[in-house]
Amino acid sequence: MDRKTYLRLLRDARRRTRRLGEEEDLLQTALLAAVEAQRADMSCGENRRWLSGVLRNRALHEARTAGRRRRREADYASGIGAKGETPAGYPDEFIATLPQALRTTALLVVTGHTKPEIAWLLGVSDAAMRKRVSEIRRRCIQSGLRGGAAERTLQGDLPFGLLRRALIGAVRSADVAIGTHDPDGHLFVVSSQTGDARQLRTSSI
Repeated sequence: MDRKTYLRLLRDARRRTRRLGEEEDLLQTALLAAVEAQRADMSCGENRRWLSGVLRNRALHEARTAGRRRRREADYASGIGAKGETPAGYPDEFIATLPQALRTTALLVVTGHTKPEIAWLLGVSDAAMRKRVSEIRRRCIQSGLRGGAAERTLQGDLPFGLLRRALIGAVRSADVAIGTHDPDGHLFVVSSQTGDARQLRTSSI
């Protein structure tokens, strides 16, 4: 790629990003995606238009991720008492106190799954799912733990449809055991390093 084309793409990335100095990171991520999609030839106008769309979508994703992170941090800060102490039973400790059935449900909640997803994964009815969520909320309130972040997770704050479509290509490999995402929407897969030993390896996407 010649310098003129690179600078033009960098200007496009600068218009997309909301933070000064992040345009190079954004462009490098998009260029890597172009290489993986066999669209690295930026002398081709179609490829440049495709890359511009990647820049736009990636910038929007980063902005949403930053917004969710700020909300979680605000939830944490608002749950701290006047003496600056963390409320008893913050997520890990709180979840450890739950009965097994509720513990599994709570873990699925904090890892970003919605009510319908959890009900399907656990094989429970809508009524049973509502009862579990209600009980977790009740215990959450009793422990003094704020549930704002969990509430948004249950309602589906992430673009789950887009995340799943992005995972389709990755999980088609025979070596992939499972593909998922973290609460911020970053994708990763768990695969086997060798066919015989079946050693699991986690890779970010």
